[in-house]
Amino acid sequence: MPRLTTSSIPKAVNYSEKILNLTRSSIGPAVTESETVTNELLPHFRVGEKQVFFPKARIILLRPNAKHTPYQAKFIVPKSFNKLDLRDYLFHLYGLRALNITTQLLHGRYVRLSAFSGRFRGPQIKKMTIEMEQPFIWPEEPEKDEVSRWNEKFHEQLNKYKEENQMSVGSDVDKPTTAFEGALGKYAEGSQPFIPRFWKSEIINKRDKADKKIRYMEQLSKIDKFAKDADLNHELRR
Repeated sequence: MPRLTTSSIPKAVNYSEKILNLTRSSIGPAVTESETVTNELLPHFRVGEKQVFFPKARIILLRPNAKHTPYQAKFIVPKSFNKLDLRDYLFHLYGLRALNITTQLLHGRYVRLSAFSGRFRGPQIKKMTIEMEQPFIWPEEPEKDEVSRWNEKFHEQLNKYKEENQMSVGSDVDKPTTAFEGALGKYAEGSQPFIPRFWKSEIINKRDKADKKIRYMEQLSKIDKFAKDADLNHELRR
């Protein structure tokens, strides 16, 4: 039997480091094969000791306004974010240096659920503007013809998904669709807890009795309210 040595064991590939280095190389300075970053990518600030491997924050890059220069970028960040968080996030994830950061907290828009209800403000929006070493210019917006060509395959798959759902009857109801490479399901129902038959019927009966009692109490409250309104009108007429 051949003996395993350290040289014969294949090395595990760290795909997360590989993706991170490719992202950094496409944005900033290159990364060598030994996964050592050049001096140009050294942090320009003191790096904290706490490591976050799966950040849950959602950062949205916005198109610049007329007052912004190509050396500035604007983001929508969570309200719990501060300047240091955005600086660390952009540097460690994209290799982007945020030299100067300004914060802006905006009021939420007024929201009206219906024409007969009052309006209320939505949640506040926090925006941050950074200054960069290198300029970044947004590409021009695509024309309508280009957008339709991009979405042609999507609409084909969407129509295929609708047709398969309409044609699925009988035993084919739970059959997974072939549109979008099966990403939209249909997925099998998960495991359900086992409940004996007599317990199930007892639970259903209790639920029905509780619902019946609630409906009865609601009717009594309506009758009571109607009687009070009638007495009040009678006293006012006197």
